Amino acid sequence: MKAQPNGELVPQGGGDSIPLARSPLIVGRRDSCDICLPFPTLSGKHCELIFKEGHWIVRDLDSTNGTQINGMHVQKKILHSGDLVAFGSRNFTIQYTETGRVSNLNEFDEELEEVMSMSLLEKAGLTKAPRPQADPVLSPTDPAAAFDDDETPAPPESNPAGSSDPPPAG
Repeated sequence: MKAQPNGELVPQGGGDSIPLARSPLIVGRRDSCDICLPFPTLSGKHCELIFKEGHWIVRDLDSTNGTQINGMHVQKKILHSGDLVAFGSRNFTIQYTETGRVSNLNEFDEELEEVMSMSLLEKAGLTKAPRPQADPVLSPTDPAAAFDDDETPAPPESNPAGSSDPPPAG
Protein backbone atom coordinates (compact mmCIF):
# COMPACT_ATOMS: atom_id res chain seq x y z
CA MET A 1 0.00 0.00 0.00
CA LYS A 2 1.30 3.43 -0.95
CA ALA A 3 2.04 5.75 1.98
CA GLN A 4 -0.27 8.75 2.17
CA PRO A 5 0.95 12.29 2.89
CA ASN A 6 0.68 13.06 6.58
CA GLY A 7 2.00 15.41 9.23
CA GLU A 8 2.13 19.10 9.95
CA LEU A 9 4.34 22.15 10.08
CA VAL A 10 4.41 23.48 13.64
CA PRO A 11 5.34 27.20 13.83
CA GLN A 12 8.13 28.07 16.25
CA GLY A 13 6.97 30.65 18.79
CA GLY A 14 3.33 29.60 18.65
CA GLY A 15 0.45 29.66 16.23
CA ASP A 16 -1.69 27.12 14.43
CA SER A 17 -0.05 24.07 12.89
CA ILE A 18 -0.32 23.68 9.12
CA PRO A 19 -1.57 20.23 8.04
CA LEU A 20 0.34 18.42 5.29
CA ALA A 21 -2.55 16.44 3.83
CA ARG A 22 -1.62 16.17 0.14
CA SER A 23 1.30 16.39 -2.23
CA PRO A 24 2.74 18.43 -3.81
CA LEU A 25 2.31 21.62 -1.80
CA ILE A 26 3.62 25.02 -2.91
CA VAL A 27 4.65 27.30 -0.04
CA GLY A 28 4.84 31.04 -0.64
CA ARG A 29 3.41 34.51 -0.23
CA ARG A 30 0.94 34.37 -3.16
CA ASP A 31 -2.73 33.66 -2.53
CA SER A 32 -2.54 30.92 -5.17
CA CYS A 33 -0.04 28.89 -3.09
CA ASP A 34 -1.23 25.78 -1.26
CA ILE A 35 0.35 27.11 1.94
CA CYS A 36 0.08 30.91 1.85
CA LEU A 37 2.32 32.65 4.39
CA PRO A 38 1.98 36.43 3.91
CA PHE A 39 5.40 37.43 5.23
CA PRO A 40 7.80 39.76 3.38
CA THR A 41 10.77 37.37 3.74
CA LEU A 42 8.97 34.69 1.69
CA SER A 43 8.99 34.70 -2.09
CA GLY A 44 5.77 34.56 -4.08
CA LYS A 45 6.46 30.88 -4.74
CA HIS A 46 9.09 30.00 -2.17
CA CYS A 47 9.41 26.21 -2.13
CA GLU A 48 7.63 22.96 -2.83
CA LEU A 49 6.92 20.11 -0.41
CA ILE A 50 6.58 16.69 -2.05
CA PHE A 51 5.64 13.44 -0.31
CA LYS A 52 7.56 10.57 -1.91
CA GLU A 53 8.09 7.00 -0.73
CA GLY A 54 6.95 7.82 2.80
CA HIS A 55 9.03 11.00 3.26
CA TRP A 56 8.55 14.71 2.76
CA ILE A 57 11.07 16.37 0.45
CA VAL A 58 11.55 20.14 0.21
CA ARG A 59 12.68 21.83 -3.01
CA ASP A 60 13.49 25.54 -3.02
CA LEU A 61 11.98 27.37 -6.01
CA ASP A 62 14.86 29.86 -6.40
CA SER A 63 13.48 31.95 -3.56
CA THR A 64 15.15 35.24 -2.67
CA ASN A 65 15.87 34.42 1.00
CA GLY A 66 16.25 30.67 0.63
CA THR A 67 15.02 27.60 2.45
CA GLN A 68 16.94 26.22 5.42
CA ILE A 69 16.80 22.83 7.08
CA ASN A 70 18.35 22.68 10.56
CA GLY A 71 20.20 25.94 9.84
CA MET A 72 21.64 24.88 6.45
CA HIS A 73 20.56 26.46 3.14
CA VAL A 74 19.28 23.76 0.80
CA GLN A 75 17.99 23.48 -2.74
CA LYS A 76 16.44 20.09 -2.15
CA LYS A 77 16.46 17.82 0.87
CA ILE A 78 14.65 14.88 2.41
CA LEU A 79 12.94 16.03 5.60
CA HIS A 80 12.85 13.94 8.76
CA SER A 81 10.30 14.32 11.51
CA GLY A 82 11.58 16.92 13.97
CA ASP A 83 13.66 18.87 11.40
CA LEU A 84 13.65 22.65 11.77
CA VAL A 85 12.45 24.15 8.48
CA ALA A 86 12.90 27.88 7.75
CA PHE A 87 11.15 29.64 4.87
CA GLY A 88 12.79 33.07 4.75
CA SER A 89 12.84 34.09 8.43
CA ARG A 90 9.83 31.94 9.45
CA ASN A 91 10.70 28.78 11.38
CA PHE A 92 8.66 25.58 11.61
CA THR A 93 9.23 22.07 12.89
CA ILE A 94 7.99 19.33 10.59
CA GLN A 95 6.30 16.44 12.34
CA TYR A 96 5.08 13.36 10.50
CA THR A 97 5.16 9.57 10.50
CA GLU A 98 8.01 8.43 8.27
CA THR A 99 7.35 5.22 6.37
CA GLY A 100 9.59 3.42 3.91
CA ARG A 101 12.70 5.10 2.68
CA VAL A 102 13.58 7.26 -0.28
CA SER A 103 15.82 4.96 -2.24
CA ASN A 104 17.54 7.54 -4.37
CA LEU A 105 17.10 11.31 -4.39
CA ASN A 106 18.61 11.41 -7.91
CA GLU A 107 15.77 9.19 -9.21
CA PHE A 108 13.36 11.64 -7.65
CA ASP A 109 15.14 14.50 -9.43
CA GLU A 110 14.78 12.80 -12.81
CA GLU A 111 11.05 12.22 -12.29
CA LEU A 112 10.58 15.79 -11.13
CA GLU A 113 12.49 17.21 -14.12
CA GLU A 114 10.36 15.14 -16.48
CA VAL A 115 7.15 16.46 -14.93
CA MET A 116 8.34 20.06 -14.61
CA SER A 117 9.69 20.25 -18.18
CA MET A 118 6.24 19.78 -19.74
CA SER A 119 3.73 22.59 -19.99
CA LEU A 120 0.15 21.98 -18.95
CA LEU A 121 -0.86 22.13 -22.62
CA GLU A 122 1.69 19.43 -23.48
CA LYS A 123 0.45 17.25 -20.63
CA ALA A 124 -3.11 17.61 -21.94
CA GLY A 125 -2.03 16.89 -25.53
CA LEU A 126 -3.17 20.33 -26.71
CA THR A 127 0.01 21.62 -28.30
CA LYS A 128 0.41 22.24 -32.02
CA ALA A 129 2.90 20.28 -34.08
CA PRO A 130 6.16 22.18 -34.47
CA ARG A 131 6.38 24.31 -37.60
CA PRO A 132 8.92 23.26 -40.21
CA GLN A 133 11.99 25.39 -40.08
CA ALA A 134 12.15 28.04 -42.80
CA ASP A 135 14.99 28.15 -45.30
CA PRO A 136 17.69 30.59 -44.29
CA VAL A 137 17.32 34.06 -45.75
CA LEU A 138 20.05 35.04 -48.19
CA SER A 139 21.94 38.20 -47.59
CA PRO A 140 20.88 40.95 -50.05
CA THR A 141 24.45 42.29 -50.04
CA ASP A 142 25.90 39.06 -51.48
CA PRO A 143 24.19 38.24 -54.81
CA ALA A 144 26.62 35.39 -55.44
CA ALA A 145 25.18 33.59 -52.41
CA ALA A 146 22.08 32.81 -54.51
CA PHE A 147 24.10 30.39 -56.70
CA ASP A 148 25.66 27.04 -55.93
CA ASP A 149 29.44 26.81 -56.06
CA ASP A 150 29.42 25.03 -59.44
CA GLU A 151 27.02 27.51 -61.06
CA THR A 152 28.06 30.94 -62.20
CA PRO A 153 25.67 33.63 -63.29
CA ALA A 154 25.46 34.34 -67.00
CA PRO A 155 26.96 37.70 -67.89
CA PRO A 156 24.37 40.36 -68.69
CA GLU A 157 23.83 40.90 -72.41
CA SER A 158 25.53 43.99 -73.63
CA ASN A 159 23.33 46.80 -74.79
CA PRO A 160 25.01 49.95 -75.97
CA ALA A 161 24.43 52.78 -73.61
CA GLY A 162 21.62 55.05 -74.63
CA SER A 163 20.22 52.58 -77.17
CA SER A 164 16.64 51.64 -76.64
CA ASP A 165 16.67 49.08 -79.43
CA PRO A 166 17.03 45.45 -78.52
CA PRO A 167 20.39 43.94 -79.39
CA PRO A 168 20.58 42.53 -82.93
CA ALA A 169 19.72 38.86 -83.29
CA GLY A 170 22.69 37.10 -84.47
